[in-house]
Amino acid sequence: MIGAFLSELLKLRRRGLLLGGGGAFLFFTALFTILGIENASKNPGNGHGFHVSVAELSQPNGLVRGLSHAGPLLGIVMLGVFAAAFGAEYTTGALRNLLVREPRRVQFLAGKYIALVVFGVVALLAAGIVSVGLAFLLAPSKGVDTSAWTSSTGLSDLWSTMWHLVLSALGFGTLGAALAVIFRTPVAAIVVGIAWLLAAENILTLFWSNGSSWLPGQLLENLASGGSSSVSLVRTALTLAVYWAIVVVGTSVLFSRRDVAS
Repeated sequence: MIGAFLSELLKLRRRGLLLGGGGAFLFFTALFTILGIENASKNPGNGHGFHVSVAELSQPNGLVRGLSHAGPLLGIVMLGVFAAAFGAEYTTGALRNLLVREPRRVQFLAGKYIALVVFGVVALLAAGIVSVGLAFLLAPSKGVDTSAWTSSTGLSDLWSTMWHLVLSALGFGTLGAALAVIFRTPVAAIVVGIAWLLAAENILTLFWSNGSSWLPGQLLENLASGGSSSVSLVRTALTLAVYWAIVVVGTSVLFSRRDVAS
């Protein structure tokens, strides 16, 4: 497993992945942070979405509004990164050679997964630093009072938001990895994953009133936002933990028993 972990870390240092995957994390986080502050209104109570008021941004949680809004897109990017990493070796034919070096398939899969988790956590922390830096840089120009951001409440909000965002994005990534193992190609995994998350689940919720309590994509978005009035954070976390266990066990069994070339 250690060999697979170190090997995957080396591959994750490729310029294309760093600029594509890592750059996308930084870009979307910066974009949502800039939009959130630049569109701030001085009229309290008139804002929604990105159009929040200056007074709302001056609250302790104003620092993390950009991060919270970026959550779903960061999850999609993470899904793509994991799917590409797990699916590329099928399409290039390299997987069979790798399994000669590490024939214990479950350990091989675990090593790759842990390496990608490390990459995802580092990328998201970097995105969080960029968001915080931009928020403090742009806030004075809009008259936003940042004193509450550095209070104990503000720092607690920053920590919890980052924690929820990381867990949510890694959940999206796990889904991407599982789809890549199932379809054995990154393109199909990414297309199916995005189609399910952005289209199928939204359609299902129109006809299934409790869909937000059970559909994985809805739950991952709810986790990123710290829970909601309809689905608590505890209920969300427990349901996702069960889904994660099912996906991990199912993917491991499939990968260990199926011919990689068939």
